[in-house]
Amino acid sequence: MLGRRDAVVVGLVWLVWLGAVLAAVGIGLAAGAYALRLGWSEHHGLWPLYAWDYNWYDHIARDGYPARRDGREYAFFPLWPLVLRWAGTHWDVIVGGGLAWAASAAAFFGVSAGLPQARLRSALAVACWPGSFALAIAYPDALALAAAAWAAALALRGRPISAGALGAIAALARPNGVLIALPLAWLARGRGVRGWLGASLPVGTAAGVEAYFWARSDHVDAFFDAQRRWGRKGPEGLGTWSHHVGGVLERHGLLIGLLAAAAAVALVLAWHRFGFWPTAIGAYACAVPILLAATKSLQGLVDSARAALVLPLLVVLWRLGARYRPWAAFATAVAGLLLLSGTIQSFGRQSLFAFPVFWAIADGPRWLRYPPLAALGFAANIGLVLLLTRFAP
Repeated sequence: MLGRRDAVVVGLVWLVWLGAVLAAVGIGLAAGAYALRLGWSEHHGLWPLYAWDYNWYDHIARDGYPARRDGREYAFFPLWPLVLRWAGTHWDVIVGGGLAWAASAAAFFGVSAGLPQARLRSALAVACWPGSFALAIAYPDALALAAAAWAAALALRGRPISAGALGAIAALARPNGVLIALPLAWLARGRGVRGWLGASLPVGTAAGVEAYFWARSDHVDAFFDAQRRWGRKGPEGLGTWSHHVGGVLERHGLLIGLLAAAAAVALVLAWHRFGFWPTAIGAYACAVPILLAATKSLQGLVDSARAALVLPLLVVLWRLGARYRPWAAFATAVAGLLLLSGTIQSFGRQSLFAFPVFWAIADGPRWLRYPPLAALGFAANIGLVLLLTRFAP
């Protein structure tokens, strides 16, 4: 676990991060950067942190899930609505914001208590990640991340039942929370019944949620139907993206063809001179601009760029050795399911649950921790706060 000195340092990193996020919100409010839209509620001057899906959680807390029919509400798991309902009218705003901020602190400490011995590096990776500001929004994401990160920390220290209980909290908070069962099951091998029992708790919790949705809505696929209504249609939705790529190639085929030929020559030369990995990195660097050019909106560009950052870190995780493989598999599953959902929307926020990517930064190649890169990431993270009402985080 974290020593006293490490805990103080990580706490300071979290305070600076939260202070910068709240300062950016204040600047945005003073400058009129946020657009008020019909149907959004405004709470105590920090309204952007309560926008978008907060109102769906608030609606479910007040009115419940629709009975004997399906609906978009079933895309949201019940822990956060239960918390808001328990807090009651007026207090739900205070409890929701306070719990999200407290959970964000727990997430910083939980990620820092994992595999890397350099605790500060993990905390800084979270603070400087473009999009980690979403942990300060009154959503269940910070709570799910904190629960999963501490489940990992406890599992690594041979406490599978406690880890499974925290994993169950993550599974009750977010649909992808159940994926924490994957590394817990991986670590359970050879550890007897207690290990497997701990790994089964998130799965049982998620199954219980689905059973409740079925009983409440009279539709066995209420959750999946709700996801489709939000644009998550599975791999078939990738056809839209491929159509965009085809459009870019059609409009700029000659230029892209020349660039592709030059890139191919450069990659062949790099292969002979530097080997496989420099060549692969070069190929990826050439492909990313084309993929980003296929986006049709600012939101698509931002989320696609963050996806482009996550994918190489997954490779780094797999290459860090056997100790990291359960966590590489978990992070790959989180990112892979998001990409295969058929939409890139909110990838940046939801991929925060793949928290081992922060360990890849902490223990990976040294250039990943280059101070100018960290400063650029922190600036981008704070800048994204000002776009809170332009598109869903």
